[in-house]
Amino acid sequence: MNTQSAAPTSKKPLRVLFVCLGNICRSPLAEVVIKEAANNHTLGHLFHFESAGTGDWHIGKGADTRSAAIASHYGLNLGQHKAQQITAKHIPNWDVFVAMDQANKRNLLAMGAHESQVLMMRSFEDEDTTLVADVPDPYYGGATGFEEAYQMLKDNADGLLGYLKGYKG
Repeated sequence: MNTQSAAPTSKKPLRVLFVCLGNICRSPLAEVVIKEAANNHTLGHLFHFESAGTGDWHIGKGADTRSAAIASHYGLNLGQHKAQQITAKHIPNWDVFVAMDQANKRNLLAMGAHESQVLMMRSFEDEDTTLVADVPDPYYGGATGFEEAYQMLKDNADGLLGYLKGYKG
C-alpha cells in the first residue's frame, strides 16, 4: 500500500482509506469524489485518501470501466487507479476506514480495526439511512448502479468531510 503522505503541513494529514470488496468500483470512486470535495473546500491538505478492497482478486488492475466512465462523466479521473488489498498488517497505517457496506465493516473489524475507526460511507446523508446504510455493489448490474453509487457518494461527501475535519481519533 502507498505509504507516502500528502503535502507537508504543520499537522500530519489524517489517513483515510475507503474500502469495498474488490477496489475497482465503489471505493476508488469514493476516493476521487471525496478528494475532489476536499479540494473544492480547500481541505485537501488535511487528508491523505486512498482506497482498497478486502478481496485479492483484482490487485493491480484498473478501475471497472463503468466506474471510470461515471467518474469521467463528472470530471473525475480513475485512469491511474490500481486496485490494492487491505489486510491486517495494513490496519496500523490508517487513522480512519470508510466502509462501503456492512460486510466490509465486519472484515475491517476482524482484521483488527477499532470500531471507532470504521465509518459507514452513507452515515452522512441528510436522509435516515439506518435501515440501508450500504452503498450497493454495482459490479453485477448495469450503468444505473454506478450512477446511483456516485450519487450516494456525492450526497455524503460534505458530511464525511465535516466529520473528518473534527476527527480526534
